[in-house]
Amino acid sequence: MEEGDSISAESLSLETLASIRSLIINADTSDSVISSVFDFLTGLLSRGDSAILHHALKLLSDLASRRKELAPHIFESVFSNLLRLQNVAAEANHKRGAVESLVVLASLSERNHGIATELSKIDGEVFASICLGAPISYRLWVLRNAERFNVPSSVLFTLYLGFTKDPYPYIREVALNGLTNICKAGDFNHAHAVEGCYTRAVELLGDAEDSVRSSAVRAVSVWGKVMIASKDEEMNRRECTDAVFLQLCSIVRDMSVDVRVEVFRAFGIIGTASEIIILQTLSKKVLGAGKGKKPQNHLSNVSADVAAAAGVFIHGFEDEFYEVREAAVDSFHSLSVNSIKFPDEAVYLLMDMLYDDYMVVRLKALEALHHIADLGNLKIQETYMPAFLDAIVDTSENIRFEARNILKLAKLPDLKLVNKCVDDVLKSLEMYPQDEPDTLSALFHFGQNHANFLTSLVKRFSEKLGVASGNKSEFNSLHISASLMLIISAPLSNKLSIASIPPMAFSYSLAMLGKFSCGLQDIMDQDMLLAYLTHCAFLSASSGTEFNKGDIFCHAYRHGDADLAGNAVLLPSKDTTNESKYMASEAELEIRNQALKFVNYILLKIKAAWLISQSGCSKEALQALRACKQELATLTPDSSISNGALQFMCQYIHVIELLAQVWSHLEYSRHISTCIAVELDMLMEEVEIKLMEIRCRFTGLAMEVSLVMELVIFCCLLRLYRFETCCRLSYIEKLTSTISQLELHHEQQCTNPSDFLTETKKSLQEIGGSANINLCRLLHLIKIFSCFSPEQFTLSGNLQCVSVELEVPGNGPYSPISFLPGLPVAIQCEITLLNVPRDTCLWLRISRSDETCQFVYVDPNLYNSDGREKRFMFSAVTYMTLRAVMFTLRVSIGIECMFEEDVCYRKRHPGPKHPVAYLCKEREVHLNLVSRT
Repeated sequence: MEEGDSISAESLSLETLASIRSLIINADTSDSVISSVFDFLTGLLSRGDSAILHHALKLLSDLASRRKELAPHIFESVFSNLLRLQNVAAEANHKRGAVESLVVLASLSERNHGIATELSKIDGEVFASICLGAPISYRLWVLRNAERFNVPSSVLFTLYLGFTKDPYPYIREVALNGLTNICKAGDFNHAHAVEGCYTRAVELLGDAEDSVRSSAVRAVSVWGKVMIASKDEEMNRRECTDAVFLQLCSIVRDMSVDVRVEVFRAFGIIGTASEIIILQTLSKKVLGAGKGKKPQNHLSNVSADVAAAAGVFIHGFEDEFYEVREAAVDSFHSLSVNSIKFPDEAVYLLMDMLYDDYMVVRLKALEALHHIADLGNLKIQETYMPAFLDAIVDTSENIRFEARNILKLAKLPDLKLVNKCVDDVLKSLEMYPQDEPDTLSALFHFGQNHANFLTSLVKRFSEKLGVASGNKSEFNSLHISASLMLIISAPLSNKLSIASIPPMAFSYSLAMLGKFSCGLQDIMDQDMLLAYLTHCAFLSASSGTEFNKGDIFCHAYRHGDADLAGNAVLLPSKDTTNESKYMASEAELEIRNQALKFVNYILLKIKAAWLISQSGCSKEALQALRACKQELATLTPDSSISNGALQFMCQYIHVIELLAQVWSHLEYSRHISTCIAVELDMLMEEVEIKLMEIRCRFTGLAMEVSLVMELVIFCCLLRLYRFETCCRLSYIEKLTSTISQLELHHEQQCTNPSDFLTETKKSLQEIGGSANINLCRLLHLIKIFSCFSPEQFTLSGNLQCVSVELEVPGNGPYSPISFLPGLPVAIQCEITLLNVPRDTCLWLRISRSDETCQFVYVDPNLYNSDGREKRFMFSAVTYMTLRAVMFTLRVSIGIECMFEEDVCYRKRHPGPKHPVAYLCKEREVHLNLVSRT
């Protein structure tokens, strides 16, 4: 067909349609020909022949995909024809054409976002009319694709419920699946409708078609769970749960494999039932407690018999199809949570499943056992050990990995089983050396969980270690590295003295630092491990004489590790409403939990690093603190940790790092060189400035107040210990004021003061206002100070950082401000404030190169408006003009720190009467002498 030819409807044939399609797909076809094709095809829509309509719709769909500018016009034409077909007589050909039109309209709206909203023109009435009159195959398509159209859920609910009684099984199946999807979407929660859907799904459990029964099981579980949640009283919910659970038990022996699989998956959805019913599922014999118990079905007068649950899971585990066995094992996860006796009774069944021929079933069984162990309910008896130990040496990497995860949590009853388990772990390590990092991690946890047997284990492996020490090849063996890992886990169990462990064990472990840090990366990083091994080697070599001093590290790790099991260190923001909490997706919650756990680890490492520095390992402590900074830098506000909390953590780590440097110079001695004394004074001054900035720059401080103020008290003690008598009275005054404020804070928060605060207050009362301080008592106070642990230190969710941006617009080296010597000059500043409180006192500081400075008070009316961010222009007048051709001033903004314990340091000069914490970097202001002509 040439471009100049006219297209006539009279000579329509397959050859003509093929020619039209070639014109559509040809990119060189002119716009005029395409326009003729469009007019011709839209004209064919009104013809009554269904075959012609089918071809026309297909060609129009191709045309819309090739020429996107025509898509809206094609949509309108097809939609108008759809309305015409709906209004004509209900003939099969017309209904078939209407469904094909629906297909084209759905495709057009999905490919062209500009007309996606046009699909809403197909209202519920039009959709229902097409669906009810369409032939079987077309009706099936409409029901399966109903979610692609903006049909109200009430209309879909009515259609699906009605079609569950359709004579064709495929229609009933799709209708049940549609009802299930509506329930999962949460769009329908009317009580009578929920009960009606559940009743209809129960009726279809007896359908003749397997696929319908499978869909009915899914509908029973989903709508049953909604029905349970709708009950007001606890007793009604419990009885309703039992009735739904027993209803599913009644078809667990269905002839269809798919139905049986769906039944066991449904048990996992329901998640729980009465203790009697759950235990009955593990016994084919009706238990005495369940005899005669018949929970009332709220939707009928029929009572469900507990005997229906007899041996349900035994049947599932013994099923000949592995898909059923897999589903049965998988549903154990949810059932074991809400039952006390169920995990103990279920372990022996799960252990039998470890011999299954299919790896996926064995893996599911191990995951269920790990779930039970995670709840603290797994007790491995000697009878079960062969199956468990076979899993440790299984050929499948996933099976071995899951078995080692269980090993980390398992607790064996006697030394014989412990030795047997360790032997098989070493055997597995020999067979699969690629598993070494995870195996080392498992042995470390295993050693901590079996502290009662560690003395025997250490003795056993110490002998092997002594033999291997003279043989280099033997020393590098996998057995030796595993033995060392088991030995070094002993001190953290707090059941075995470090002095009883050979010093060479820690020395050899230092040689394997890289290998061990890979295995323990989920617990501590390489810097922490290095500090720990170094410290243990020192204590072991000293024959335990300093064990009590060094054991503080072990306590820090052990207690912190226990807190990481569940205590969050970040409180939610007060602005977070209950509604927004429920709207949070599971992915967001998972990200938040991971971020909280990450912050917990960082806090634990900070505490341990400080304790290491107190024991004399200052270098290792500083390395660990720097590593904490680097790890904290990887967090972003997108990880659910607020930017204010992240900045506070950074400042907190920096203060601890400075104090660790002070500690490395002090070392409980007051007799230091002049050079070190000057460095100490500079470090202490920087610490005090940082603490002052923290108190000024962060709003929303609640749980963090006691942390910061105890650090202030600690700095005062260090100053008193270090300074001479003439300087002590001012620090005693500051110390007294800070202690009073901190006591008031504890009273307001209804919290108990720490031992450090109590001891410091007691000592202060003993010395009174005298400058003659007992240095031994002061030394004791310094020694008992400890960094905060996660259970004491909680970050507030509404913590915000005060920040300021200062610009001098239009000023630079090539565009200076003009001035006359001796006369004032105005500096126009553009100021942006973020999170600045109303009662804040801000000062603009202007300084020269000769350190002369001037303070200009910033009027609070400029920034005391509502809003988190405030931007305004401020004109600062300075009188510090020089007799020079050009010069430079520096400007910055600071916040006056009006704390009670601060002594007024500017009594005669204008400006702030208290120390100032600066909120932004200094900006240079360039000035140039006005030229005189």
